Amino acid sequence: MVGDVALISNAPVVLIDEIENAGIDRLLAMAILAAHGKIVLVVTHDPMLMLMAGRRVIMKNGGMHNLHRTTPAEIAIKETLATREKELSQLRDILRSGRQLTDNVPQKEAPDQWPAFCCTARSISADHSVK
Repeated sequence: MVGDVALISNAPVVLIDEIENAGIDRLLAMAILAAHGKIVLVVTHDPMLMLMAGRRVIMKNGGMHNLHRTTPAEIAIKETLATREKELSQLRDILRSGRQLTDNVPQKEAPDQWPAFCCTARSISADHSVK
C-alpha cells in the first residue's frame, strides 16, 4: 500500500514514518520506491532501513544533530543483518502457522556479529561524523 500510493503520485519525494510498524515488507517497499527514482526520507529505528541509505540524519532534541554516510563496513554488517532477518522471518512464519519452533529449528550457528557491529558503530560515530 505504501509503495502503491507513492508510485501513483507524481511527487519525487516520499516521506515515510516508522514503516516497520506498517505490517508490510518494508525492505521490499523501500527497494521498489528507490527503483522508481523516488527520493525517500524515512523516520525509523530499524537498523536495516538505516543502513539501506547512503546517508542518515541523526535527530536529537528536535533538531539535526549529525549526518552519517554509510560506510563499506556498515554495508557488510547490513548483509549479515539481512541474513539474520531472513532466519527470524522464517521462525515467525513457523509460529504464525501454529507449529512449534522445535519442529523446524535451523541447526546452523552463525558467529556472533554484535560485538563487531557495536565496535564499528562506535568508531564511525567518533571518526566519520559530519558536523
